[in-house]
Amino acid sequence: MGSDFKIDNRIVFYDGFCVVCSKFINLLINSDKNKLNKFTSISSEYAQKILREKMKSEEIGKFIVYLSKDGKIYSKSDAVIQVFIELGGIYKVIGLLKIFPSSFRNIFYDFFASNRYKWFGKRDQCHLPPKEIADRFYL
Repeated sequence: MGSDFKIDNRIVFYDGFCVVCSKFINLLINSDKNKLNKFTSISSEYAQKILREKMKSEEIGKFIVYLSKDGKIYSKSDAVIQVFIELGGIYKVIGLLKIFPSSFRNIFYDFFASNRYKWFGKRDQCHLPPKEIADRFYL
């Protein structure tokens, strides 16, 4: 799903209540030395405003979403892979997963996503960034 919406940063929309998702965001923050990515909880007002124009309303909040600098929307496994490709370095290797069709990859993504709270738990409140990196988040 592409779009002509222009932004200044790449944005990762994630489930702020999900423990695994928050750890994924921390990995991205620590690996993104050029601070190319910004982040926001999928339940934030900012996310709702941006994604309402880009996605079907019933899809918002169901999976990770990545909005690239050129305004293209990626979701589910495509989002995870694209974030790593654009991060560069050794992470580009994850792009090799694109040899599998997204419909096939998303079977695994959906299985993991539907069990992540059961396996890893859920936060009582949305993950908030420490003040040292708060400028990388849209709230």
